[in-house]
Amino acid sequence: MKLKHAIILIVIAYCMDIFGGLQKILHTANADTILIVATIIKIIGWLLLLYKILTHPKAKEFLDW
Repeated sequence: MKLKHAIILIVIAYCMDIFGGLQKILHTANADTILIVATIIKIIGWLLLLYKILTHPKAKEFLDW
């Protein structure tokens, strides 16, 4: 998986979060499910992003500033 895939996953999750929040305001039935799924996708996206950053060949040089 490339870095752009992790970023796209995070962006999609935040869009779902906004949509779920709107559905929660409108009191629809599946708003809680949308918010839970968005949170899970955000966690997966951030973990993938962190993994990609830490496994990059020059990550040690970047983190040792």
